[in-house]
Amino acid sequence: MGGARPVAPAPRAILPSRVKVLIADDDRLVRSMVSDLLAELGHAVVEAANGLEALAAIEREAPDLVILDLLMPRLSGLDALQRVRERGVRTPAVLLTAISGGSLRGLDGAEAVDVVLEKPVTRRSLERALARAAQAR
Repeated sequence: MGGARPVAPAPRAILPSRVKVLIADDDRLVRSMVSDLLAELGHAVVEAANGLEALAAIEREAPDLVILDLLMPRLSGLDALQRVRERGVRTPAVLLTAISGGSLRGLDGAEAVDVVLEKPVTRRSLERALARAAQAR
């Protein structure tokens, strides 16, 4: 019979099965929730509670991808990312925020961000953000 062949779905862009991801957020509950989602997806997780801790963790742990909250004490996610980029580190970066992505364009340093991930974070939105960030670099 000459019936139509089923069309295979296009492959999704995904990260390698296990990468090291840094999540930096001053809200312990958000950090814990995102860490749990990352672990469910099979990734190793490094946590930081502010931008300065994130900088130290990036140097110490050399994560494959970073997720930085925009508004954190001691050093914002954007400021931390700018410092990382100034040091020549090109690790893919996701900026986590409750502010809509369009509002971020005018902020100093926004060009260093690969992907904006808006809160609240879901497993699906996290997967998409990680895949897009991995492709960006």
